[in-house]
Amino acid sequence: MTDRHIATASTFVAQPPERVWAELHHPGARWMLGANIESDFKVGSPITFEGHFFGRAFQDHGTVLAYERPHLVRFTHFSPLSGLEDVPENYHDIRIELDPADGGTRITVIQENIDTPEHAAHSQQQWEQALGTLAHSDGARRR
Repeated sequence: MTDRHIATASTFVAQPPERVWAELHHPGARWMLGANIESDFKVGSPITFEGHFFGRAFQDHGTVLAYERPHLVRFTHFSPLSGLEDVPENYHDIRIELDPADGGTRITVIQENIDTPEHAAHSQQQWEQALGTLAHSDGARRR
């Protein structure tokens, strides 16, 4: 098996963790690259991500691994658009952590089990964009 890689991204939102948590889980939220996210967020339940990315429809899926309101959601993630086989070895492990910080919330995303350094860099850019969208939704500037 080849070495696996990690992508991380973090931003500050000038709202308390409960408010940011609500935005992350709002049924109409599109902060994650325009994806519609569906799950009951119970450990072991499915989670799906549907939308369009650069004109291509996608339907990604995974399983909820941890859910600790309002601080942590962790899930597996597989994208058929990756061209990889849909087997557990090709699923990403994604953690979204919310921590109170200086009058707001620090959001950190850690995506593990990425197949190449190039895909890890691409994932990091996508998470930075997604978190930037979320951070700007509160009208405050990022820091």
